Amino acid sequence: MSEQLILEESYVRVWANGAIPCIVVQLRAFANRTQFKALMNAGLAYYKAHSQPTRRWGWIADTRLMSAIPQEVQQWLADDWNMQAYAAGLREMSIVSAANILGQLATQQYAEKAVAASGQAGLQPVYYESLEEAQHAVALRCAALSIK
Repeated sequence: MSEQLILEESYVRVWANGAIPCIVVQLRAFANRTQFKALMNAGLAYYKAHSQPTRRWGWIADTRLMSAIPQEVQQWLADDWNMQAYAAGLREMSIVSAANILGQLATQQYAEKAVAASGQAGLQPVYYESLEEAQHAVALRCAALSIK
C-alpha cells in the first residue's frame, strides 16, 4: 500500500501514504468551517483505523497554498481535534509552511492555541519548508516510535 485517497475536493486533498506511514492533508484554498472540520475528521478516522503501537503513523499538514482558518475552527482544533488525535497516539503535527501571510498567521495561531490548550503533554507542531522534507522526517520518526 503506498497512497490511498481519503478525500479530494477543490480546496483539499487528503491521502494516506502507507510507505512513510502518514496522513497528508494538502490544503489548496480556503475551506469554510464545515469543510475544514470534515476534512480533518476524515483524516483522523483513517489515522485511528490504521495507526498502531507497533506501527505508528504521522500527520503532515501541507499548508503552502492555505489561506486563513476561521478563529472558531482554530479553537476547535486546539480544544477538540488535537485531544482526539493525541488520544489516538499522534504526538506531532508536521506543518509544511504556508507561502502567504494569511496561511502563516493561521498556522502560527493554531500552534499557539494548541500548546496553550494542552501544554507540553499535547500535540506539538513541527515546521518544514517542503513536503519532501516533512515526509522524510516523519518516516524517520515513525520508524523510531514503532515497537519492533
